[in-house]
Amino acid sequence: MQNRQLGFISKKDGSVSLTSDKKWLTENLLSINPKSADILNAFTFLLDKKYIVSRERVSGEARIYVGVQVVGAGIDVIEGIERGDDGKHEFNVAFNIAINSGVDVERLISDNLGMLSE
Repeated sequence: MQNRQLGFISKKDGSVSLTSDKKWLTENLLSINPKSADILNAFTFLLDKKYIVSRERVSGEARIYVGVQVVGAGIDVIEGIERGDDGKHEFNVAFNIAINSGVDVERLISDNLGMLSE
């Protein structure tokens, strides 16, 4: 998603709205969580943990992120669930999602983000 843009716009009532240069991206994110403020918090968390990178542009009430990419650390923590108990523990600590034994990455995604594949 090197050229994709994801924007968070502060409204006068204190709420936040989500926008993107691709309608499918906005719809997918809002299907995971309908609250734009929660999406912003999750996005900021992923940036702070260095699981993703992006260039930030701030202008007035808008924060625009360009070129969102998952980096090695993000891939490692997700794929780590398939490397035994230590990987499952690291994932649980990072995301507060318990991983049952025998769950692989594909199952993790379908169990937690299945709405994206509908």
